[in-house]
Amino acid sequence: MGCFFGAVVLLVVGLAAGVGIAEWISAMPAQSPLPVGADRPLLAAGPARRVEEPVGWDLFAFILRRNMTVFLILLLGVVSAGLVTIVVLLGNGLAVGQLIGFARVSGMSQVDVAYLLLPHGVLELGALCVAGAVGLRGIPLAFGISAIERSSFAALRLGTVLVFGLGALAGAAGVEAFVTVGIAESLRSK
Repeated sequence: MGCFFGAVVLLVVGLAAGVGIAEWISAMPAQSPLPVGADRPLLAAGPARRVEEPVGWDLFAFILRRNMTVFLILLLGVVSAGLVTIVVLLGNGLAVGQLIGFARVSGMSQVDVAYLLLPHGVLELGALCVAGAVGLRGIPLAFGISAIERSSFAALRLGTVLVFGLGALAGAAGVEAFVTVGIAESLRSK
């Protein structure tokens, strides 16, 4: 349970830092951010072209693939004595925190940010914290397994974590691809 708490703390520290960085960047004397829903210029050389974004099942597959990659990297952090896990948890916290911070700075209400993030974020970030807890076990876990029975038991728990992660992340990807997109569209039309 201590490793899970540590994973949550690392993620929350990253979130707080990300929000702070977004607010700090926005406070710099420069061009102000565009309001939420404004057309944003494309950063591409040459003629302007519309980039097709995935929708529906393609979006679901994209999100699930991305989140499962992060989940597996967090689990494999156990090999690096948890160092990779620490970096990935802080980095994901920073990314989500900056997203929240920039949304708030651009005028989005905290309620709207919560509508967009909470439905899928609870499952997604919860699953990542579970994987982070395994990754933070690090070298003590690797050297603590001395008998075949214990290694079999540890493998069973890892299998449970993998099944839980796949289920939670698939649920989160489904909500993000099919529910959050609708919420975002309704907020955009306000």
